[in-house]
Amino acid sequence: MKEYTYMPEVRRVFRCTVPNGNIRQIFLIDGILQEEENETGGILLQRGVDQMGLRLRINGDHSQEPIQIISVRSENLHKPLEFSNQWELAPGAAAQIIVCDHTLNEYLYRTSRFSQIKVGKEARLDILFMQNEHDRSKYWLDISAEVEEASQLDCHILSLYGGIIHNKVHVCMQQPGAVCNLDGLYLADGEQDILYDITVRHDSPGCNSRQLFKGILDNHARASFNGAIRVAPGAQKTEAYQANHNLLLTRNARITTKPQLEIYADDVKCSHGATIGRLDELGLFYLRSRGIPLAEAQMLQQMAFVQDVLDRVRSDAIRSRLERMVESRLRGEFTKCSHCTMHCC
Repeated sequence: MKEYTYMPEVRRVFRCTVPNGNIRQIFLIDGILQEEENETGGILLQRGVDQMGLRLRINGDHSQEPIQIISVRSENLHKPLEFSNQWELAPGAAAQIIVCDHTLNEYLYRTSRFSQIKVGKEARLDILFMQNEHDRSKYWLDISAEVEEASQLDCHILSLYGGIIHNKVHVCMQQPGAVCNLDGLYLADGEQDILYDITVRHDSPGCNSRQLFKGILDNHARASFNGAIRVAPGAQKTEAYQANHNLLLTRNARITTKPQLEIYADDVKCSHGATIGRLDELGLFYLRSRGIPLAEAQMLQQMAFVQDVLDRVRSDAIRSRLERMVESRLRGEFTKCSHCTMHCC
């Protein structure tokens, strides 16, 4: 476990439990970059417009040296916070990025983050967004991504905890051979509300996209999933798949799911689907007949349900940490903490 005490703006000791000793960490406090602007090892680090947000340009292969962007909202900031990030991979570059958001106090607030991503020709980006706030927060994430020729974007979004979470993702593939893999997991209970709005545009031939989003809702939680795949005229040889699956643990939980296909080419392979269900009663009976308590049997089913989403995280160490966090969240342990740095990523 790493401890950071060198930032005077953060009066409490900030702990981060992301594994890997070779990880590079970049701090933003209230949307302001804390590191000096510099370019080292093929990574250009700059502040954004009006000195807010992060501009990141990556050259070369950094896939084995993850970059963690830690955005901390200080305990004295009560007004709405809004800033934009711009992240670009040069042609042929490769990177793994982990984006973590935290607050140091529990009060009603609104945060809006806009992320512009450009993946250059034959580049590879694997990016994970970790959303771990508290049940009084209002959080908006808007991602706009451009995936160029023969490049690949893998984007994972984990909505672990938050009052209102709104994730909007728009991916455009305008050049041949681009690949986009999107997946997400959202967990909600109490009165929490989560919205996913996903659009993937196939504007060029020979591009592939795959989407897998899953949610578990308890108590009076609400969630909505709007997913659209659009295949433009002339975008032949497209392969695009989308799936959204949900578990409702109570009769009062609600999910609205609307997968959509909009296809204007005739030589394509596209599919979409959505399911809404409950825990498997027969499976629970089988587990209980083997001496497993009901609560533990329910936990095993829920972890099995989300596992294929977590398996898409390639790093073994980070995936293992995420599995522990998801299990802790499903057991209700997050509500024991007064602020989310106690169970940060």
